[in-house]
Amino acid sequence: MKSIKLKIFPKTFLGSLSLIIGIIVIAFFLISVLTPRFYRAYKEDMLHADLDKLASSFENADISMATRLLEIFAQNHDGYGVGLHRENGDVVFSRSLVISREHVYAIDETAGDSRHSAISVASENEPDYLVGERTLTASDASVLILSLTSSLQPIDEVSVVLFRVLPYVLLISIILSAVVSFIYAKTITAPVKAISKAAINMRTLEPDAKCNVKATDEIGELANNINELYGRLLSTINDLQNEMQNVASADKDKIDFMLTVSHELKTPLTAVKGMIEGMIHNVGVYKDRNEYLARCGESIDALTGLVNEILDASKLELTPSSEDYVLTDMKKLAEDTAAAYEMIALSKQVDIEIDVGDNFVRLLPAGLFSKALSNIISNAVKHTFTGGTVNIYDDEDKFVIENTCAPLALDEVRYVFEPFNRGGILPPANENGGHGLGLYLTERILKVCGLSFEFVPFERGMRFIIFI
Repeated sequence: MKSIKLKIFPKTFLGSLSLIIGIIVIAFFLISVLTPRFYRAYKEDMLHADLDKLASSFENADISMATRLLEIFAQNHDGYGVGLHRENGDVVFSRSLVISREHVYAIDETAGDSRHSAISVASENEPDYLVGERTLTASDASVLILSLTSSLQPIDEVSVVLFRVLPYVLLISIILSAVVSFIYAKTITAPVKAISKAAINMRTLEPDAKCNVKATDEIGELANNINELYGRLLSTINDLQNEMQNVASADKDKIDFMLTVSHELKTPLTAVKGMIEGMIHNVGVYKDRNEYLARCGESIDALTGLVNEILDASKLELTPSSEDYVLTDMKKLAEDTAAAYEMIALSKQVDIEIDVGDNFVRLLPAGLFSKALSNIISNAVKHTFTGGTVNIYDDEDKFVIENTCAPLALDEVRYVFEPFNRGGILPPANENGGHGLGLYLTERILKVCGLSFEFVPFERGMRFIIFI
């Protein structure tokens, strides 16, 4: 038979209800059973104490004084039956509880004393009573027997009443227990159910899923830990998705790059092959082999330069490690990099002016950054008007390279960072040796270095701004 699985709320409710009712029933049973026993012991102790106190006041007293003392005691102690009689049975004083009983005596001898004590218990067929007696010696040397009687009937009646009221107590207890158990179960299970509901939403990766449990106990700590864990999980997933998008974008860039490379390589190779075939077959102008062999050499040199630039681009896949970052003096780096283009600048009558502060020092991967800076300065020198100027300076957290030239239109600027893009913006390779990879490589270098930049026109030319 398949067992029934209760959910947490009914399980908690029934468990707490059963526990409370069980405790109430056990407590009621113990009260009913133990109360008469403790009450009997209490009455016996009280009877002995009052009997000893009364007997001590009778020591060596005459009969008349004993009678007056008993009258006073009887008036102040309505719960006792009081009796005083001689050893031969003659009654001296009596205030009875109007009972008929058989005495069973338990006599203790007190060393060195003629007094005797006894406790008498009523027969099984009659109401329950306690009887205490003391044997005294009067002033005339006569023997007197003092007795006190106390009834246990009220506690017996209480026991009967308790058992009669038990059904009503149980009914009220069940109702109250059900209310308390419901509130308790609701309080305990509500945060657990909230956590469970939130976990279901988290399973589907809902961005707004959250355990809304406002508690300071362990359940509240659990909810906070789940929220923190889920937040980190979402953050990790977002990072992975972004990384996947970056990888996909990089793969697309690689494919586009390779397609462009294949096209760029195919054109000069086709030209070289055509010239060689023309020279082999002595076709038309190709009969002048010396001229066209020289042209083939130039094309092969251009191909070599293109392959080298492609290899440089392929080396930029790795992000610089922490060891590559060093404190770099930007003024010295600019001076050293610009020195390589002094001859080209002199041939075009271009001035390279460097105004970088002596304290402009930044933590950079100097090796990679110098390649980007070299490409930027090379591009600036090549495209500066004859007699123009290339300015390199710092402006707070900006490193600026600007040159005087014809400013590009804004719709043209966005294309200059595409590989092999020369379409009127950059001159052809045979004009200045470029292949359209300089700014493409620069963009990739600055990206792996974690630096942002702008390439914008201004009134006298173009300005390249690196935010360091």
